[in-house]
Amino acid sequence: MFSYQDNHQSAQVLAGDLPISQDANSIYKLLLWHFMVLIVACIVDRILLIQTALPLLSLQAVISYMMLVFNPTQRWSALILLIALFALIHLFSHPPFTSMTWTLLGQICVSIVTIIISALVTQNFLRNIDIFTLRFIHVLFSCTVVFTLLYQYMTAVATYRIDPLDLSHWQYLIDCIIGQITSIAIVINGLLMILMLKYQSMIVIPKLTTNNLMLLIISSTGILFILYFGGNLISNLSVFIVIPALWFCYRYRWWGLSSFALVINAVTMIYVMFAIIHFQTTSDLTLISQLGFSLNDMAWFLLGLNLIILYINAMIHELDTTQLSIEHSQALMIKRNDEQQVLNQQINQLNKHLINAQEFQRRKLSIELKNQMEKNIHELQQAINLLELQASLTGNGHNPFTKIKIFAHYIYMSVFELINWLKPEILERFGLIETLKSQYFSDKLSLNNIAFDFSSQGDRINIPENISLVLFRITQEAIN
Repeated sequence: MFSYQDNHQSAQVLAGDLPISQDANSIYKLLLWHFMVLIVACIVDRILLIQTALPLLSLQAVISYMMLVFNPTQRWSALILLIALFALIHLFSHPPFTSMTWTLLGQICVSIVTIIISALVTQNFLRNIDIFTLRFIHVLFSCTVVFTLLYQYMTAVATYRIDPLDLSHWQYLIDCIIGQITSIAIVINGLLMILMLKYQSMIVIPKLTTNNLMLLIISSTGILFILYFGGNLISNLSVFIVIPALWFCYRYRWWGLSSFALVINAVTMIYVMFAIIHFQTTSDLTLISQLGFSLNDMAWFLLGLNLIILYINAMIHELDTTQLSIEHSQALMIKRNDEQQVLNQQINQLNKHLINAQEFQRRKLSIELKNQMEKNIHELQQAINLLELQASLTGNGHNPFTKIKIFAHYIYMSVFELINWLKPEILERFGLIETLKSQYFSDKLSLNNIAFDFSSQGDRINIPENISLVLFRITQEAIN
């Protein structure tokens, strides 16, 4: 299973396929990627401002927080320097800024410390949790919401916008909190989409082709058309994106649906930023009159869109993982069944060889008894007959050789019966059914006053020789 800890050790988020080793090139490449992302975040935060001139999405803080969460602690020293640099740049670009004071320096420190502590706690919660699962999404999103509340509260207190002991002032932070949570949902979707590029190579999921990219272009055009003509953004745009969203989810799973969400996020935010630059205002009345929606409407729409896509992706991924596990188990079961069949065939062959070896030894013993014992006993009987004849000529009324002759005949019959018992000639001549119907077994059982009767039903069938021999031996052992 592809886990967060696996990715956390290799740090392959936002930085591409970087080597695990901490050499200079990998660190520089990592910083370059994060530098570019933070520049984009600063531009977005500088344009998308709420009525109090605060960033709507707080994208820079969210990106900084996610950078630390999805990178090993060995790289934090370089990343924290980068985060502090952009915190200063953001402060310098703020209109009321005049000069650096200890108060402003304290505000920066509070912001950075809040990000670092929150990222460290989030890492500990996410450790050993399988990535792309619903549990991972639950834990990550819950930690980011707590981070948002803590960050907005600490920065508001540090900038003296609210009284830390007056909870009624929380209503002034609602817009910033909703905007930052929206930013978090967007960033999580983007990060997990990048991670899925690596995971996608492990499973059989098709990647986007040139032909299917046309659907993204058409969707982008449709979004711009809806945004340009205004109206209710949430209702119109939500209806429009249902069909292409379902298609990308069905065809490309997580990566496809997240790519579609990325297009919607990018087109919507870029369009709104161009509109703000054009009208030179972020007033809700102006935006509603010109665009048909406000920044808060956009934040709520993007939040709902990204959350729905995030959880749909997680559920579809778990279903796919379960399906792959079932298919793997079925393939393993088929393989084991094949191995069991081969093993059974080998056992059957071994049993057949053992039975053949036993029968060979019995036949060999039967032949030796017949060739040696039968000849010797026959000669012994002839000698006894001669001695009996000589004793009878002497006129002795009691002839001892008569009793010896009887014993010799009994020995001869016993050996003859043993030979037939070891090598049943009647079975070879007439088969199993006729052997069971004959007196072969009944004569032996009659010595112990046991009656033997055999009857068969149905048409006469030809039983294979090996099976007939086994059934004969079973009957033989039962009679013994």
